[in-house]
Parts: sequence; structure tokens; C-alpha cells
Amino acid sequence: MELHQFAALSANLTGFDCRDLHETGMMHTYRQVVADRAGAERLDRLAASVTGAADGTPRFEDDSARELARAITHLWYVGTWPGLPHPPSPDNGAPAPQAGPYVVSSLAYEQGLVWRAFGGNAPGTAAQGHGSWADAPSAAAHAAAHDTGSEVAR
Repeated sequence: MELHQFAALSANLTGFDCRDLHETGMMHTYRQVVADRAGAERLDRLAASVTGAADGTPRFEDDSARELARAITHLWYVGTWPGLPHPPSPDNGAPAPQAGPYVVSSLAYEQGLVWRAFGGNAPGTAAQGHGSWADAPSAAAHAAAHDTGSEVAR
């Protein structure tokens, strides 16, 4: 899967636009993680079901596609790969030992979309200054937190 295709799929699943996802610096890494852990064939099937819907609403062919969509969304929001309940067998994708959950990197945690969704920063990654916890989030951050547009979350 090409990077721009993975970006479009990720944007559809997360509710963030491609530009926001690229700004995290995690696009290449996440595409590789998903391809390694789920298999290229499974990823392509998911992309076809998500982008093939006329109204833009994903139509998952089976639970396997839904599981992968949730895993990709989880990866973007939290920076960890959650694993898949039905990992691919060695003959059609990633080897079985790579099926379980793991933390991608400290940067992945820091760049998780969960922090952008409410206009904050990951704890321990950016100094906010004394008393910053008393300030209300910006209006833009509040609006973004309530309008993600994610189809998976619904």
C-alpha cells in the first residue's frame, strides 16, 4: 500500500485529516507496523471496504476488517499496536510472533492523537509551565475533541 493510500485510510478511520496525521511524523512507521502485523493483503482489503463506500461510510466485509480498523485507530490515538484477535497466519501475512500488543516507540506515545483531541500534551513530554492546568483548553482544541468525524468510533 502506498503512503498516500495509508494516509487516506487513516484519515477516514481517525477523523483527522491527512495533514494532521503527517505532522505527527509517524505515517511511515505506522504503515510499516500495520503491514508487518496484519499483512499487506488484509490491509488492502480493509482499504477497499473503507474507500469503496459511495457515502463514505465504511462497510466492513467481516469482523477481521473491523478488528483491523480498530487496531489502526488505536495505533494512531495511543501509539501502541493492540494486537489482533485473529492475526494472519505465516503463509498470508505477518509471522505469528508479531501478533501481540506492543508500544511502537516513545515518540508514538508522545504523538498520539488522543493528546491532540483535547488540546493537550502527553504527560512528561512537554513543559506546560506553572499553573497551566488551571487554563481552559483553547476553543479550537475543544471543537476538535467534539468533531472527529471518525466512522469507527460510532
